[in-house]
Amino acid sequence: MSFRTLVLGAALSLMSFGGATAQTAAPATSAAGGLRAATVRQFEPSPIASYALRGGAMVTPRGAGLVGVDATIPSLSLGEGWVGRIDADVIFKANLGGVNTIVPVTIDQIRYSTPLEGTTSTYVGAGLGAVLSGPARFDGKLILGADFAQRLGAEVNVHFTEDDTLVTVLARLRF
Repeated sequence: MSFRTLVLGAALSLMSFGGATAQTAAPATSAAGGLRAATVRQFEPSPIASYALRGGAMVTPRGAGLVGVDATIPSLSLGEGWVGRIDADVIFKANLGGVNTIVPVTIDQIRYSTPLEGTTSTYVGAGLGAVLSGPARFDGKLILGADFAQRLGAEVNVHFTEDDTLVTVLARLRF
């Protein structure tokens, strides 16, 4: 087992614990005024705050198209000020020789800036995941993005795989 595989497995395991939120219920009282129930821990699935469709291009090391989706999951956060997100893209190159595709899937942590009035909201982030076309390979990712309108934004993603460094430019349409 390689070091990258071990790091990827550990990161995914740690991030999966953020997928459920623990809540403590307040003690309930009966009509007679006595304590009826003790504190109870409940686990609820984390809500998805938003999702987005993604479209763009890989600009290096070679040209290719990109389509994908992402889901923002606030409870997947690893720290205060960070927001969790899961990204899945299909990067495809079509020519007379056929169609080649790669499918990077990452779990990301995003930090948003507080915009000044009349300015664009920006964000940075990083993620870990795998490229799933063929045998799964390690994928580390850096994210730089901006929201230009309530539902429209743009990103630059840099993927660090075992074989290449991929730079993608994409638009995000949030729902």
